[in-house]
Amino acid sequence: MVKFRNAGLSFAAAIFIAAVATAHASEDGCKTRLVGGINTWRTIGPGMEVRKIQIRFEDGTTSRMTAARLDPDQFDIRLRWQAGKNIRSEAVRIIAQMTKAAVVVNAGYFDEKGRPLGYFRTADTLFNSRLLFRGRRRALHLGAVFYVLKGSGKVGIATREDFDSKGVREAFQAGPYLVRGGRPDPGLDAYREYRRADRRTILAFGEKGRLIFMVSEEIGRGISWCELQNFLVRSEPDGGLGAIEAMNLDGGSSSQLVVQGDGYLTFLAGRIVPALVLAVPRGGGGGS
Repeated sequence: MVKFRNAGLSFAAAIFIAAVATAHASEDGCKTRLVGGINTWRTIGPGMEVRKIQIRFEDGTTSRMTAARLDPDQFDIRLRWQAGKNIRSEAVRIIAQMTKAAVVVNAGYFDEKGRPLGYFRTADTLFNSRLLFRGRRRALHLGAVFYVLKGSGKVGIATREDFDSKGVREAFQAGPYLVRGGRPDPGLDAYREYRRADRRTILAFGEKGRLIFMVSEEIGRGISWCELQNFLVRSEPDGGLGAIEAMNLDGGSSSQLVVQGDGYLTFLAGRIVPALVLAVPRGGGGGS
């Protein structure tokens, strides 16, 4: 099971923290705006939408991303690890064909030998039981855990401190935690990636608990952590995504995405990586 965050803060303290967090994500150079009139959400299957997103920055440059938004009750969310002895690595397009997944996206970090950096469990195998940097104030790039519960298949994000593996079917550690409770998570401004634009892969939850995967296109400016926070927390009518929770996954050349459904197919390419998240329509079968 997953422990809930401590809700014992006073109302005044909570307001103060929220104000500070919002100020951090609104600093000069971090402001973003969704370019209007480009694309809206397009339904491509039951409980599934896709959108091409163009984000404009203060200097007039833009970043293009593709987002898939799912009703998690209509999908089986699975993790896949494809590195090591007797494990064959495949491109995400092949995996999507093999598993009938509606979405395949890269997941967490890994080392030069193809081993997971931080906790990683699939339905069948615990590949790494260590929660790296738990209880420490540093290494926030490994500060969040995405999990899938046993039985119900419910999904969510927890801090590495709050995560409890009991009752969890699948989970992986990554980060940083970008948005918590609809507010930018503070403490990231000490990191280079806070201001550095790069290709990104984002996992988020929006209104009504919908699961969102958002990935940068192969060519373009990219986006920084502070710009992501600014964009993610703003409501859609106000030019953002309206995220309630969000975490950063592996990025750069690892960022990649396949989305398919009802005659629709889009593919953002990246290098073959060992760690993946799959969303398979419930009742649609598919291998692991």
